[in-house]
Order: sequence, then C-alpha cells, then structure tokens
Amino acid sequence: MLVYAAPPPSRGGVPVVLRRLLHRLDGLALEVVTDRRVRRLVREDPGGALAARYSYTPRLAGPLTAVRSIRELFAVLNVLLAVLAGVRAALAGRRAESRWVMSVLDGGFSQIAGALTARLLGIPHVVMVFDLWSESAYGPFERWLGRRLEGRLLRGAGAVLVYCEEAAEHLRVRHGVDCRVIATPADPAVAQLPTPSLEPRNEGEIVLAGAVYWMQAEAVERLLRVRRRIPDARVTFIGDEGWLRNRGLEADGVEPPLPTEAFIRRLMRAHTLFIGLSLISDHPEQVRISTPARLVDYMASMRPIVVHAPTGSYLSEYARRAGFGVVVDTPDDDALAEALSSVLADAGRAERLGETGRRLAEGRHAAAAVRAEFRRILMDLADPA
Repeated sequence: MLVYAAPPPSRGGVPVVLRRLLHRLDGLALEVVTDRRVRRLVREDPGGALAARYSYTPRLAGPLTAVRSIRELFAVLNVLLAVLAGVRAALAGRRAESRWVMSVLDGGFSQIAGALTARLLGIPHVVMVFDLWSESAYGPFERWLGRRLEGRLLRGAGAVLVYCEEAAEHLRVRHGVDCRVIATPADPAVAQLPTPSLEPRNEGEIVLAGAVYWMQAEAVERLLRVRRRIPDARVTFIGDEGWLRNRGLEADGVEPPLPTEAFIRRLMRAHTLFIGLSLISDHPEQVRISTPARLVDYMASMRPIVVHAPTGSYLSEYARRAGFGVVVDTPDDDALAEALSSVLADAGRAERLGETGRRLAEGRHAAAAVRAEFRRILMDLADPA
C-alpha cells in the first residue's frame, strides 16, 4: 500500500520515480490512498496512473493554504486529516490484506498517515525520503512538527530509503537512522533508446528542463544572466514557463513538457544540458541531499551536462566523482560562463561526458536492477524469515 498525497499521475520528480518503482511490480498488487484531488488527474490521465486501486481522502491544498495569515491553521487541520487518512488506509489495507505500507517524507501528511496505518495494521512502514521534513521550505508549523516527529517516525520505520549517500549520512547523524540507499531509476525505455551521434545537434543550444522552484531558482537566474556573455549560445527551457515569467526572466526558447521517452530524444538534439541547485539558500541541507529525477534522463541522452550546485551536495559530488558532468560549485558568474563556453567549444570533451553518463544510466540506474532491489527490500520486510 502507498499512502501519499501526490502519487502518479501527479506531475513532478517524486511521482516519476514512484511510477518507475511501483508500476506493475512483479507479483505485487498495489493499493493507493491519496488526496481526493488526485481523482481528477487519474480520470484525465489513466495511462499515467499506477496499476493500482486508488482510494481518496480529504486534504487541504490550493492557493488559500499559502496565504500567510491562515496557512498555519490549514497546516494544523492537515495533521488531523492525516490521522483520518491513516484510519481510512488501515481499513482499506485490512480488506486488501496489505503486507506493508509506504509513504513519502513531505510536510507531514503522508508520513503521519503512513505511520498510523502501519501501527493499526501491524505491518512494516517503508519511508522514502526525497525532501527533509524539518529542513525544507515548508511553513513554520510543518518544520516545527518535523523537528519533533521526523526522527521518531523514521526510527520506527521498517525501512528508510534514500537515493544518495549524502542523505543517508545526514539522517544517520541527525536521527540515528540506518538508511537503505538505492539508485534513482532510469526510465525503462532507456534500454531501447538509440545511441546518438555525439556531434552537436543544435549548435550552441543549452537546454534547461523540468520543474523550477526555490531549490533551483538562484542557479537558473545565474544561467540566464551569463548566457549573454557566450557568443551564439542560447537557452531553451522545456517545462512550464510560469515560474520564469513570474520572476521577469526569459529564456531564448520555451517548449512544453514531454513524456519521458520523447523528452530524452529531445535532449539528444541539444548541445549541452544544464542542471542546477541554489548555491545560496535558506535550506542548505535540503539542497545538499537533493536528487533531481531528471538527472538520469539527462545522463541517458548522451549529452554533456553542466552541473551548477553547491560544494558537498549530492548533485555536484556525484557528477565530479563519476565524471559525467562539468561542475561549477561556487556562486560565480565568471566560472559558470567559462564552464559553459568550454563545453560548447570542445566536441571531444562533450563526447566523453555523454558516453559516461549513458553508461551510468544503463548500468547503475537501470530500471530493472533498481526495481529488483526495491522488491527485495519489500519482500524481506513482509517475510523477514
């Protein structure tokens, strides 16, 4: 059973990873308990939903919950609704004879509901950690609650799954939690994708793709600022341009989001790819452990990647250690402009970087291998003997 407010077909990196892990997992039937707003998404995009029975529960969301004067009230009410969700999930789990319950660490709703479900049913609780509850950009009440409950709920879980050693070390030091590290899975279609020529496709094109919000904001602003210094360079943004427009920023081209396979094929036509995390942030620990799902799609495209993320972050350290990207880990306009210029000008370097990324996407991040490891963890919990 999955208890989570934003499962597939919701948009975003976490739903993408959940679909790659859970959709038609061999030998396992899946129940999903989620926010009632997801019902509309399932109706509109049934092919993007998990192969599961969905049940819906109330949760407060939308523009009003962001209004500063009343958002804390909504946060408190969502805790009460999380308790209700846990009870309803337990009833659904009892009917389905669920053997484990999984939740995703967020602002409190999913992990509270998941922990209660597991307690009521007497089954293991699996927590997947993408964001830190107590140290991310949630409201004051969510972070206060996270400081009091995050460690307790994680220590009580049957398994805590993370996608990088940086996150595992953070949770070990902060909460004394031993985590299981599994790789972010690539899309299964990667195994069938053609190997493109590494000669530049769209000369001078730098592609930035995916969701852009506070965690990427400062790095993206720097990219759009320095591209003017690079002769013949242009930035294409693939995604919802609303964030750029709201900040008065403008890319040279904007294209709509694409399904994963089409997205990777589009990346293959770029010259260089850019992925960044804010180097100056109010939430540095969250930035340090962030594992953007689109990174493995970038790697699968065989294009060179310029990584602009803080020193010590998973993103910058992985790219440097594995050798699939050029890393700029200081908030320096000159350094970023130089890195982009050097990659755009050196076809041989671009080829080496791209080949390294594709090997990792097909090896360490291969969907079949990651799903098999994930299934082993679940089965060991359900039947420890």
